[in-house]
Amino acid sequence: MLEFSPDAEMKKIAGLATEFSKNVLDDEEPLFISDEATVLDVSAAEPEELLSRISSYYGRKISLADLKQPLWKLILQLNEGRR
Repeated sequence: MLEFSPDAEMKKIAGLATEFSKNVLDDEEPLFISDEATVLDVSAAEPEELLSRISSYYGRKISLADLKQPLWKLILQLNEGRR
């Protein structure tokens, strides 16, 4: 039996995760994202391209180190202070 890592944190931010997938990942929407996965794990894009897409959509600069944190943390970080 195939076991996946938990995805409780990703489920908590399902709407924000869908927005991120639609606007940053383009046509790469993964079927499952665990709480341990980073954007680098779920996207085939180069890190520089991801930084550009994120900056363009969210209007804020992030670092390569930010891309290496769990995706749910990155999405929450990107949405801090947004209306």
